[in-house]
Amino acid sequence: MKMEPIQAARKVVSEQYPDCLLAVLGGSASRGEHNEHSDLDVIIVEREGEGLRRRTIEAAGWIVELFILSSSGYREDFDAGIVAANPTLQRIMAEGVVLCSLPEGEAIRGEAQADLDYGPLPLTMSDIDAARYMITEYMMDLKQAKGDGEAWFTVQKISTLLCEFVLRVNRQWTGEGKTLFRLVSGFDPHFSERLVQALEAMYRTRQSHQLMKLCEQVLLPYGGQLLVGYEE
Repeated sequence: MKMEPIQAARKVVSEQYPDCLLAVLGGSASRGEHNEHSDLDVIIVEREGEGLRRRTIEAAGWIVELFILSSSGYREDFDAGIVAANPTLQRIMAEGVVLCSLPEGEAIRGEAQADLDYGPLPLTMSDIDAARYMITEYMMDLKQAKGDGEAWFTVQKISTLLCEFVLRVNRQWTGEGKTLFRLVSGFDPHFSERLVQALEAMYRTRQSHQLMKLCEQVLLPYGGQLLVGYEE
């Protein structure tokens, strides 16, 4: 029988990382939103070590994803998330359930929260133009798609780029997969609803008009579509 997620995560930490500075359970299990297919995401901060390591184990009836940082190298890992505007480590550490901590670990957790509060670096005009170009290019690809397979792959790319653009131009953090959709839905429910409707029209009836229109409207305040004349 599966243990409760917090109990299971604490067991893993106590057995395998008893001397860690900090251990935090993140993801759906930390929010009580887990189901039978969920895993446990646990961040561990150790006193020693080199760079970010990742382990996947099975324990207490759960698949456990372990993200292991060191007290000397965590800042580099944090900074990489800031540059990518996707601070996964800080998000788990600041928003998750603390399993165990020492004062040094709490200080690092405080840094994680400060990073989130500060927000991502603003996009430069070059960044915005690059995003406009990428979205426009995939819009053109969609118009030329041969068969459903090409169309679906192109639509997936457009929806990801579009969500990232909406978040980044508004100095919001991004994410990956379902986290990206949750973030954009929380920031702009109207946009996310329109995106879902556009995707339904595309996948069910192969009608791309709604998606194209949404792209155009999102890009318009920043100069609209960009293809000819773009330079890196």
